[in-house]
Amino acid sequence: MSDSAIQGYIQTLIQAVTGFDDDDVTKGDPRVIDSGSPPYAIVWPGTIFEARRSGDWSQVQITWRHAVHVVERLLDDDYGDFCTYRQGVIDAIGQNPTLGGNSEIVNTLVVEASLEFVRARDASPDAPAQFVMSDLTVETTERVTYDGSGEFA
Repeated sequence: MSDSAIQGYIQTLIQAVTGFDDDDVTKGDPRVIDSGSPPYAIVWPGTIFEARRSGDWSQVQITWRHAVHVVERLLDDDYGDFCTYRQGVIDAIGQNPTLGGNSEIVNTLVVEASLEFVRARDASPDAPAQFVMSDLTVETTERVTYDGSGEFA
């Protein structure tokens, strides 16, 4: 399995969440915010949080962490829609711990969420925030077996 594959599985789950258009859920492309229709979700490349060998040493367990930005336009002080979209993403991931039935993935969960208000890239520093964003940390654990390859051949 690869980082890009896990990103793609997360992207596919989010695209199925009510309110998200397929084109507004990207793998690492924030330009969607300038051209799409809210809400948006950006799945960023992951980092390896933990890795270890198990079993007969040909088995490796890797825990990835991916940032997922859920973004909505800030039109007033009502955050109901934003909260609904963010919860939809959290629920979709929580209900699909193998990211859609992938045998190497043993668990996936949103483990952290932050909230921030964001100005447009070209806005002056004094301009009010135009977007509300939640930075979700998605933790995915996969088990890979290298039996029959490399030193385990």
